[in-house]
Amino acid sequence: MIVRVPDTGRVLTQGVHDTGEVLQFKEDTLDVVAANGGSLQVSIYGKLQAAKPQGQRATWYVRPKA
Repeated sequence: MIVRVPDTGRVLTQGVHDTGEVLQFKEDTLDVVAANGGSLQVSIYGKLQAAKPQGQRATWYVRPKA
């Protein structure tokens, strides 16, 4: 998984994370990409996102909260 700030390209985290590990970020704009989208549970602004297919690349875009 890689999490980056799109405006700057700054990478906040990249690599494999442990099962049950929780990551939180303060930035309001993020791009999240996972090689296996089905291996993640993603929550954006406290709202659980729909599950992605197992074994497929997945992306999430976090934009400023309205």
